[in-house]
Amino acid sequence: MSPTPTNDQSLSRGRVWKVSLLPMLLIVATLVAASLQASRLFEESLRPDLRAKAETLAQTVALQFHRAADLGIPVNRLGAADAYLDDAALGHEEIRYIGFASPDGRLLYASRDLRAKPASFFDKVLRAHTLEEARGLARLDGELDLVHPVESRGRVIGHLHLGIDATYVEQRLQEIHTDILITLFVTALVTVEVLMALMGLLVLRPLRLLRRLLELGGEGDFTRQARVRLHDEATRALAAAGRLVRGLNRRHAALDARAARTLGERFRFGDPKAPAPLEEPGTSDLRLPLFVFLFGSELSRSFWPLFVKRLYQPGPYFSESFMVALPMSLWVTAMVVCTPLAGRLLNTRSSRVAMLVGMVPAGLGLFMTGLASSLTELFLWRVVTAGGYGVVTTTALLHVARTSKQSHGARSMGVFVGASTAASVCGTAIGGILADRIGYAATFGVAAALVCLAMALVLLLAPDLGPVRAREEGAARPMAAYLGILKRGRVLLFILLAAMPARLVLTGFLFYLTPLRLHEMGFTEAAIGRLMMGYFIVTVFATPVVSLLADRHGWHRGMMLVGGGLSGLGVLLFASAGGSWPLLAAVLLVGLGQALAATPLLASIPPLFAEECAGFGLDSLLSVFRMIERVGSLVGPLLAAALLGASGFVRSTHVIGVGMLALTAGLAAYLFLRSLPPIPPTPKAP
Repeated sequence: MSPTPTNDQSLSRGRVWKVSLLPMLLIVATLVAASLQASRLFEESLRPDLRAKAETLAQTVALQFHRAADLGIPVNRLGAADAYLDDAALGHEEIRYIGFASPDGRLLYASRDLRAKPASFFDKVLRAHTLEEARGLARLDGELDLVHPVESRGRVIGHLHLGIDATYVEQRLQEIHTDILITLFVTALVTVEVLMALMGLLVLRPLRLLRRLLELGGEGDFTRQARVRLHDEATRALAAAGRLVRGLNRRHAALDARAARTLGERFRFGDPKAPAPLEEPGTSDLRLPLFVFLFGSELSRSFWPLFVKRLYQPGPYFSESFMVALPMSLWVTAMVVCTPLAGRLLNTRSSRVAMLVGMVPAGLGLFMTGLASSLTELFLWRVVTAGGYGVVTTTALLHVARTSKQSHGARSMGVFVGASTAASVCGTAIGGILADRIGYAATFGVAAALVCLAMALVLLLAPDLGPVRAREEGAARPMAAYLGILKRGRVLLFILLAAMPARLVLTGFLFYLTPLRLHEMGFTEAAIGRLMMGYFIVTVFATPVVSLLADRHGWHRGMMLVGGGLSGLGVLLFASAGGSWPLLAAVLLVGLGQALAATPLLASIPPLFAEECAGFGLDSLLSVFRMIERVGSLVGPLLAAALLGASGFVRSTHVIGVGMLALTAGLAAYLFLRSLPPIPPTPKAP
C-alpha cells in the first residue's frame, strides 16, 4: 500500500526533526558552554571593578576637599559641601551615600541619603571599620562602606565614606545571567527556525519536486522542468532529472514530423530550449524570510511607548498618554489601508514580488524611525513602516491559505502563527537588551539590517510561482466582494466577538499599558523585554500543540472560548499583581489564552462561513477578516490611553479584563446558536 500525501507529509516532518536534532543539540551545547564561560568571567570581574569604580569616585570627590584645604579654607566651613556630595552621588546607582568626616570621626557633610539616616548609623559605620579585617571596606546593614583618607600638605584632614549597595553585584549578576539565558534561548529558537526552514527548502522541497517530476514522466508528460537555484545533493538530483527531460525533448524535436505525430498521441513534450517550469508551492516556502522580517520589526516592541515619550513635548491640545498611543493606531490604520494591495500583487505578480514590495518601505521606515527627532517625523516613518508590514504579513497569510489543505487548516496556519510568534519572542527580548546597551537609534538600525537580510532570503529561497489567480471567471471583483462580505451580519458579528477582543488585549494591554506600568514600577528596558517575552514564549510552545489538537479532535471553537477566558483572567491578575513573579504569571496566562484563541481562529473561518467562501472567495473573506481585526488593533491603544487618563492603570486594566470575559461569553452564545439546526419554515394552510 503506497503512502498517502498526508502520510508522506507526516513522515517528511518526522525525518526533518530527526535530521535536525543532532546539529541542534550540538549548537545548543556549544552555546551553553559559551554562556557558562561568559557568566564566570562576569562574576570574576564585576566585584573588583565595582570597588575600583568606587575608589575612583572617592578620589575625584576628595580632590575638591584637598583643593579647598590647600587654599586655606577650613574643611568645617565649606557651606555647599552637602549639595556637592548630592551631585557626586547622582548617576551612580550602586552608591547609596557619600559622607565626609573629620579625623576624629565626626560627620561634617553628607549626601541626602546619609542625612536621612538616624544619627546612630554613622557610629555603627565607625565601629564596623574597627572590627573589619579588610582594609578600608566594612559591611553593615546590606551596605559596604568604603573609607578614603583626604590629605592636604602631608596630613589627613578627613575621611570620605562611600556607601556601596551590597546587593548591587548580586542584582547585576542576576540580570546578566538572565540576559545570557535569554540570549541562549533566542539563539536556540533562531537555530531551530533556520534549520527547519532550510531543511524544508533544501531537502523536502527538491525531493517533492523530484517525485512530482517522476510522476509526470510516468504519465508521459515531459513538458515540465524544475528550476534549480542552489547546488547540493538534492538539487543535483533535480538537475540530473532536468537534463534527462531536456534530452528527451531534443530527441523528440529531432524526429521527423510523422514520428513526432505518432509519439505526440502518447506523450507530451515541451520546448527543448525552455521547458515549462515545475513548481510545487508549500505552506512553509516563506517561513524563513517572514521570520527574519518579523524579528527585525519586533525589536522595538518592549520599549516603543518609552521611545515615543522621549520625543513628546507638552502641548495644549493632546495629553501625553494620547500621543504615546497615537503611533500604534496609525500603524494599524496604515496596515488596514495596504492590506488589499497584497492580494492584488499576488493575483497579478507573485508572492515573491509582493514580499519585496512590502519589505522595502518597512526597512526604510525602521531605519528612519531611529533617526526621528520629532513626533511628526516619527508618525510619518511609522506609517511607512506599517504599510510595508501590512503587505508582507498579508502576503504570507494568503500564501499559507492558498497552499494549505482543508484538513490541516490549523496546522497550516500554525506555520504563520509560529513564525510570527517566534520572531516576537526573539525581537521583544533582544530588542530590550539592545536598547539598554546601545540605545534606541542603533536598535532601529539593527532592525532595518534584519529586514534587508529578509529581502535577500526572499530573492534566494522563495519560489517564483508567478501570478496566482485564485478567483474563478465571473467571480466578484475584490471591492465588490469586500462590500458583499461586509453586508453579512453574521460575519461581522463573529469578527467583533472572536477577533477584535484578542487584538484589543494584545495592543491595548500588552503593547501599550504593560511597558508603561512596568517602567513606572522601576523596570529597565531590558527587564521589560524579559517580562514581556514570557507572553511570546508561551505562544511559541503552545501554538503547535494547539493546532495539532484542534485539527485532530475538532476543538477549534472550544479552544477559542477557553483562550478568551484565560486572556481576560490574565489581564485581571496583572492589575492586582505587585511583584515580578505575579506579573510574569499574568503575562504567561494572557499568552496561553491568546495562543488558544488565535491559532484555530483563522482555520475555523472556511467551515464556519462556507457559503461566503464559495460566493466571494477565501482570499476576500480573509482580507476582510484581517482588516476588521486590525481595527481592534487600532482601537486598542486609544481605548487604553483614554481609560488610563480617566481612571488610572488598575481600573483601566479591570475594564479591559472584564470586557474580554463579557465578549467571550457573547462568542459562546453566538457559536451555540450557529450550531443549532435551522428551523424549517411552517407550511401554509391550504
